[in-house]
Amino acid sequence: MKCLKISLAVAAVAVFCSPAMAVHLDNPNLLADPSFEGTLTFDGPPFVGTWEGFNAGGSSTADFTTNMPRTGAQSLETNIGADANLFAGAFQDARFGFGSAGAMAWFSGWHKLVGAAGGSEIRIEWRDSVADVEISRTPNLTTSPVGAGYEEFIVSSSVPAGANTARVVYAIQSFGGALNQQVFVDDVNFNVEGVPEPASVALLGLASLALVGMRRR
Repeated sequence: MKCLKISLAVAAVAVFCSPAMAVHLDNPNLLADPSFEGTLTFDGPPFVGTWEGFNAGGSSTADFTTNMPRTGAQSLETNIGADANLFAGAFQDARFGFGSAGAMAWFSGWHKLVGAAGGSEIRIEWRDSVADVEISRTPNLTTSPVGAGYEEFIVSSSVPAGANTARVVYAIQSFGGALNQQVFVDDVNFNVEGVPEPASVALLGLASLALVGMRRR
């Protein structure tokens, strides 16, 4: 038992003192499965830890595919055929805790258009997960990819007061008249300034408990 406590204490020192950890804690990615290597769900909440897909039916679809990944084996594929007033996409909730009001946040990634035109809508929806309400949202970034390859997108915003969750959304829509869309998305990130990734928080908590236990001895 003593050896275990000493090992945890050493781990605590390593966590707090490692230069690599200090750099990593600057802006870690708070999204699970950022390269869409798992499975897209359509089963409702909770939306933390998985991607949830949505579409308007008809010729609109969203799914993970092996067709055109930027990295890894899969990407998110969204489609709308020759039909107006449809939409398709995916979202995920990222938790970062209360107390981050005013911190800068970024939702970024890469998207690729196959076809003549796109109708992308990319945003962050700020939420209070305890009250289960939306506090505010960013204006939609409507810049669609235009080239033959993957192009980077980024939405930046400060965290509003009362928010502890960000719902990051990537969608395409044909309300503006852009039909026959096929858009791929890959390698996305959601970062909040100064917020560690969940795994790091758990490790810090474990190390702190070890130090408390040693102090009581």
